[in-house]
Amino acid sequence: MYDLAKLIEESSQAHADATFLLFAEGNDEIRQVPFGQFGAAVRRWGRFLIDQGVQPGDRVAFVTPKSPYQILAFYSCWWIGAIAVPICEALGDLEMGFIIRDSEPRLMLTDQSMQRQVAGNCGDIRQFRFDDLPGWEGEDLDLPRHSNGDDDVAALIYTSGSTGMPKGVMLTHRNLQANAAGAVTAYQVKPGERLISLLPYWHSYALVTEVVCIAMCGATTAIPKDKRDFRKNIAAYQPTIMLVVPRIADALKAGIEKRISESSDRVKGIFEKATYNASRIFTAGPRIDGGLLRMFTHHAFYDPLVFRKIRKNFGGKLRFFVSGGAPLDMDSQIFFKYIGIPMYQGYGLTESSPVISSDLPERHKVGSAGPLWSWLTPEEGGDWTFKDEHGNLGKELKGELLVKGACVMKGYWRHQDESAKTLKDGWLHTGDMGYVDDDGFLFLDGRQGNMIVLFGGEKLHPEHVEEEVKQCSLVTECMVFGEKCKNVYVAVNVDPELAEGLSPEELKTRLKKEIAERCKHLASYQKPKDVMVLPEWSPEDGTLTVTLKIRRHKIWEKFGKELRDFLAGNGEEVATRTDVSIASSKIMESLGRA
Repeated sequence: MYDLAKLIEESSQAHADATFLLFAEGNDEIRQVPFGQFGAAVRRWGRFLIDQGVQPGDRVAFVTPKSPYQILAFYSCWWIGAIAVPICEALGDLEMGFIIRDSEPRLMLTDQSMQRQVAGNCGDIRQFRFDDLPGWEGEDLDLPRHSNGDDDVAALIYTSGSTGMPKGVMLTHRNLQANAAGAVTAYQVKPGERLISLLPYWHSYALVTEVVCIAMCGATTAIPKDKRDFRKNIAAYQPTIMLVVPRIADALKAGIEKRISESSDRVKGIFEKATYNASRIFTAGPRIDGGLLRMFTHHAFYDPLVFRKIRKNFGGKLRFFVSGGAPLDMDSQIFFKYIGIPMYQGYGLTESSPVISSDLPERHKVGSAGPLWSWLTPEEGGDWTFKDEHGNLGKELKGELLVKGACVMKGYWRHQDESAKTLKDGWLHTGDMGYVDDDGFLFLDGRQGNMIVLFGGEKLHPEHVEEEVKQCSLVTECMVFGEKCKNVYVAVNVDPELAEGLSPEELKTRLKKEIAERCKHLASYQKPKDVMVLPEWSPEDGTLTVTLKIRRHKIWEKFGKELRDFLAGNGEEVATRTDVSIASSKIMESLGRA
């Protein structure tokens, strides 16, 4: 039986005195909320919601920057049988208003910073600030919990809307709890662990891991007040696990490298020798193999002298990072492996609650998305396969990944047709292309609908090339294109500070040189022939989602003339709309990664 209300009831009793939430409030004072106190707050909030007319099955929407009150809102909804609808605070009025109208919440919860925007989008729906609800202290009410069923919807998580208006993914009590149980096992989470919380709770990855998994095993979720608090006080929070997305991983790596570059020549020299020595020891997996002398030098000299000091900046107890949401650059994985804080790649979709696979502490391989999780095994009622371009199914094939099991969504809220397209014969069609190697590790090539077919018949996934281009120092974002062309090309955004003082010609020369260097190992047809610079893409103009993934069709809509002129200048025959894969891209991108 899966019931998230029962989960928090049992955890608040079994771990009553253990700290569940740790967060900064007021004048940066750190507050600790034990499980027992949290459970009492859930009941007080549950009573408030019932008094406002919320009934089982009703939706309760909340919009706020990262806040511990969001976790309280989730469990309060589940305690009374309501459906939680977390909404991204960075959305514009168009999308925010659409989600509110589509989900039809009984009421809205928010904080003071979002009150005006929410009021402008929620119409006649009543709005309450978190300050209007009972606080962390108060009477422990006797409010019996609602008995939720396995397949009762617990949350509507709206996709990022890469192809238009977002759809609400219906995740059930079974979905969320089964995936959280997988996280407990995969990451060996135990009481006393402390996970530092950076990701938003409208992101299913954070919801399952930081809200459900941590409660399940009696551990602690630490919530920094903001980015400044995180940077300043990360050592004080002493996390043992940290969830990141690739942009956070890259920023952490860049911060360490910046401090090293600003150090003395002696320090820089020692760091270079330490990383070189580490490169001779660590393999792509958990095994180390570099000879006794090198291993002794690493453990007895370089690690305590160099890497341990870096780890101390993270609090000294961080076991590993887990990165999800997009492919992780291998350079970041290797960099943190040398330092002694492994960075594991995870993969999943909102529609799969979300994690499908991830590297594990005892079983990982750099460059892969890790082994598939146990909910996909027959023993736990699940399964997986690949569907190739001819429609054949098989675990040994290369093709689109299909999965089934306890973590697959119930469907899309009020979109039965879209649900039917995505869920066929019990299989969730992920839209992601890849294969599983002989060692059982999942490797992904890209989205099915993004496949580019060149004039000569060569096929490539643009994501693979984009991962390389984005490692160029000047590039902040990029899109590879060239459907039905003789070659592929890349449009980029550049860092304005690094590009300052460069003429257009100098900038293009630098870009072509960097891109050629990063892509030199790719097949000839995968290497961009030319590069063009476009104005910065952003969530505000619709060219990026709120999770900062590119919306290819929006970039074409906004910059279609420039792109077509660029292709024509390179001798390509340009159709009215050059990239004919846009239509299928709109369909397949709507799944998105979790």
